[in-house]
Amino acid sequence: MESEQVIKLIEILAWPITVLAIASALRSPLLKLISRINAVEAGGVRAEFGAEMLEARQIAEENGNTNEPKPYDSKGSQLQRLAEFSPNGAVVDAWREVELATISAALHNNLEVRGAKGRVSGNAAVREMREQGLINQSTYELYSKLKNLRNKAAHSSETIEPSDAKEYSLAALELASKFREIRGKPN
Repeated sequence: MESEQVIKLIEILAWPITVLAIASALRSPLLKLISRINAVEAGGVRAEFGAEMLEARQIAEENGNTNEPKPYDSKGSQLQRLAEFSPNGAVVDAWREVELATISAALHNNLEVRGAKGRVSGNAAVREMREQGLINQSTYELYSKLKNLRNKAAHSSETIEPSDAKEYSLAALELASKFREIRGKPN
């Protein structure tokens, strides 16, 4: 190999080698930085759902929810299958279970379930249960986080990963189960 060819090869490889060396030296701080990224936008599509699902998972774990599928849970199985083909649909369908459970729990405890416009509302039911001390702050935060994620699934063009939809479905069903267990005592 001639000296000119060696020099050209070094010129070509200098930047990639430098970038790899810096990335290798800063690997740990870069990984921490990447884990803190809340949203990614490419080609006009913004992806935030996964990062927010991580927050919801943390709230659920603090609340004692395991988000593990229950054996013989047909709704959970249906949602897991639906998440493979229609992740956004699975999220919306799972949310419906939460909303029905909140309204049922509020009605069971003789609480108001109508919102400002007179319509039956899961939000009104949760607000009443919170005011009456039937749910704690952590349960309320999980409800709010899952509601916001459902709204993104229903109203944004963001594509949700099937794995995130599956995790959301399990968290939503666990929360719905928690609401169904409310029997007039603080939770």
